[in-house]
Amino acid sequence: MNDVLTSTKALSEEIRLRLILLLKDREACVCELMSVFAMAQSKLSHHLITLRDAGFLHDEKRGEWNYYRMDTKALSPVNRELLDSVARRLTDHHTIERDKKTLQKVRERMQICC
Repeated sequence: MNDVLTSTKALSEEIRLRLILLLKDREACVCELMSVFAMAQSKLSHHLITLRDAGFLHDEKRGEWNYYRMDTKALSPVNRELLDSVARRLTDHHTIERDKKTLQKVRERMQICC
């Protein structure tokens, strides 16, 4: 019961759904994600830490920056089922596609921290 509650609470905000779908197949550093979501580092980090603590994401510090990624093989059964369900319904959603394109543009433009 606790695992389900923790996981569903972690996914209860749109930004967190967008983050897990963006990081499902790629890693990104906080500075890139700040540009994609036009969000301050402190607010974005709060969402990333919530997802990490719920077992959806892993982070790694490299130099000044934290990189976040999802290891789908390491997800708990509850998180895997939730991710599969969300991905089936939202992967082709225009907002998710826009996030992926924006991340690609940010990477091409920035190349300063990563």
